[in-house]
Amino acid sequence: MIEFSHQCPPRLIFGWGSAARLGQEAARLGRKPLVVTGRSLRTAGRLEPLLDDMRGQGLAPLLFEGVPAEPGLEVLQACMDAARAADSVIAIGGGSVLDIAKGAAALAPTVGTPGPSARDYFSGTAVPESGRPILAVPTTSGTGSEMTWVCVLVDAGARRKASIRGPAMMPAVALVDPELTVSCPRSVTAWSGMDAFVQAVEAYVSKGATPFTDALALEAALLTARALETAVREPAHCEARERMALGSMMAGTALNTSRLGLVHGIAHPVGAVTGAAHGLLCGLLMPAVMRFNQTAAAPRYAHLARELDLVDRAAPDDVGFAALLAFTEDLLDRVEIPRTLRKVGFNTADLDWIAQETLPSGSTRANPRAVSLEDAYAVTADAL
Repeated sequence: MIEFSHQCPPRLIFGWGSAARLGQEAARLGRKPLVVTGRSLRTAGRLEPLLDDMRGQGLAPLLFEGVPAEPGLEVLQACMDAARAADSVIAIGGGSVLDIAKGAAALAPTVGTPGPSARDYFSGTAVPESGRPILAVPTTSGTGSEMTWVCVLVDAGARRKASIRGPAMMPAVALVDPELTVSCPRSVTAWSGMDAFVQAVEAYVSKGATPFTDALALEAALLTARALETAVREPAHCEARERMALGSMMAGTALNTSRLGLVHGIAHPVGAVTGAAHGLLCGLLMPAVMRFNQTAAAPRYAHLARELDLVDRAAPDDVGFAALLAFTEDLLDRVEIPRTLRKVGFNTADLDWIAQETLPSGSTRANPRAVSLEDAYAVTADAL
C-alpha cells in the first residue's frame, strides 16, 4: 500500500513577466507588508518599480534590504524585529533572502509582546504553528525556497549551519517569474543552478521519496540538466531560464517532503567553515556522494541516465550509473565549478569537525545509504 502526505504553497503563479502581478497578489495578504530583499534587486533597477506597484495597490510597504548570502542568526533577528510592525512578508531575492523572510514571518511576535529570539529557535525552540502570510518571489533558480517551509542559517561563532523549519514558514503564494533571473551574474546562475540539479537528484534517490516526489524530482533533474549550461552561457535565453526556474521550483516542492541526502549533509558544515557558496559546494560534492551511494542507489541513478539519453534503455545499472557520474563531472567543468574542496579554501584539519556535523543532519538521515562517522569523513576526503 502507498501512503504519504505532501506540503506545498496553496497558490502558485509561474510565467515570464508574472512579477507584474506582485502588487495585486500582495494586496491579498495585507496592507502593510515587510518587503525583504538583498542588494541586487536595487542594483538591477527593479526594486522601486515593484514597490511602486505595491503602493499603487494602496499598500504601505516597509523595507528590509541587504540580506547577504549565507545569512546568520543576527540577520534573522533583525528581520524578525522589522517584521513586528508588518501584517505580511514579501520576499524578493535568492534563496537566502527567501529563507530569512520566511523565518521572520513565522517567528516575529506582534508589536509589544516578547518572544523567543532567533538563537532560541535555532537551538530548538518549537516554531509557532502560524505566522504572517508570505509571498515568495525568487530571483534565482536554485534552492526552490519559494516552495518550502525551511529557513537555513549559519551560526558563525559555533561554525554551524542548520535549518529551522515548520508549517508557518510555508509561503501563501509563490510567484515565479523566470525573467527576474536574467540579470543574475554568470557565477550565481551556475552555482544556484547546480544546487537545483543536485536537489532534484537527491530528492529522487532519497529514502523519503514518494511516488509524487519522484515525478517532480525526476522532471526537475531533466529540466535543469539540459538547461543549465545554456542559461550560464546565454543569460537572456528565455527557454533555458524558464526550464531552470521550473526545475528549481519542482525540486523544491519534492524535497520539502522527501528531504535530500549526503551532499547537503556535508555541504552545510563545509559552507559554515569556508563561507563558499552553497550551490558551488553541492555541485563539487555530488560526484563523491554518488560514488558512495552507488551500492544503494545505482538503479535510480541509472534510470535518470536513461531518461537523459546518456545510455541505451537496455543498459545495465552499473553502466547507467557511470554515465550519470561522468555527465555530472562534465557539467561541473562546463559551468566552471571546481572539482575539489581545496579549490574553495577547505582546510583538511576540519575533516573531523565536518564529519561530526554531518551526522545529525536530516539530509544525511534521508540519504539512500546509511552514513557513519567514518563514512562522512571518507566522502569529504574523497572530494579533496
